[in-house]
Amino acid sequence: MKEAVFLKQSYAPLADLLSTSDLIVGVGGGYMRSKSAFEHIKLKLGHAKQLETAILSKVPSVYLPQSIGPFHGESSAIVKHYASADAVFVRDNRSSAIFQSNENVYRAPDLAVQALAKKILVQPKFTRCASSPAVVCVVLRKPPEWSKEKKIAYVANLKLLLKRLRAKSKVVCAVQSAVRGNDDGAFYRELGITEDLLPLKATLSKYQPDLVISVRLHGAIESLLAGVPAFHISYERKGFGAYQDMGVEDWVINGGDINVDTIIDTVYAPNALSRFGKKLTDTCKEIEAKTELMDTIIKGIVR
Repeated sequence: MKEAVFLKQSYAPLADLLSTSDLIVGVGGGYMRSKSAFEHIKLKLGHAKQLETAILSKVPSVYLPQSIGPFHGESSAIVKHYASADAVFVRDNRSSAIFQSNENVYRAPDLAVQALAKKILVQPKFTRCASSPAVVCVVLRKPPEWSKEKKIAYVANLKLLLKRLRAKSKVVCAVQSAVRGNDDGAFYRELGITEDLLPLKATLSKYQPDLVISVRLHGAIESLLAGVPAFHISYERKGFGAYQDMGVEDWVINGGDINVDTIIDTVYAPNALSRFGKKLTDTCKEIEAKTELMDTIIKGIVR
């Protein structure tokens, strides 16, 4: 009981602030989820309580494109509160499935994807892609906190991928992150790649690759902004959501279960790069239309 009273009091200042507002805007992201009982407790005391406070304020509320769920525990109250918002935009199909019967929940591209689409449409290089990748840039990173067996399989698959790529193309490796605890260079050395490597931006400029294969979503996006087709090896939902939104979902694969044959068959298929470029630009035009629709929905709430 004491904890409940304390929690109510701790959110009182937020409730007071919201009561003086004209509109509540929830940021996008992937924060409304839990993977364990402990995480679920933290969620209910944090983000879920903020959501509840916002809904109870009766102030118009909009939640920008985000991933919601899965939950490791009872979540009906969270779903109910989202259903009471004026508009909720979700950025992936798994989140959308939670709210199938809710008319206030809309499937929309991630804000970063919306911004990316606008920039891609002014990138002329996608209209003149190579017929086959002569130079391939690879952006790798260490695996997350998986089991020992899964990590071993991940490393083995990446080594096989590099071997298969080198049999067909010139391969250059690039570093996307070099900070302590997240050092791509250290992982490359574990793979037996000991030469000095350039950051991705410098690698793109120096080697002008026809294709990038990136485990990092940021690496894939940076490549797309430079006009280079990018295959993404992902172990995060946002990677799959981003590629689905861009219409190139066949160019993303699960990093936890890498099928090297699928990657090779996809990127070396006849005219794969030009077909990727066309599909990407066509979809980006559709994303612009979805952005305008999202803006219209939000403006209707604000007014």
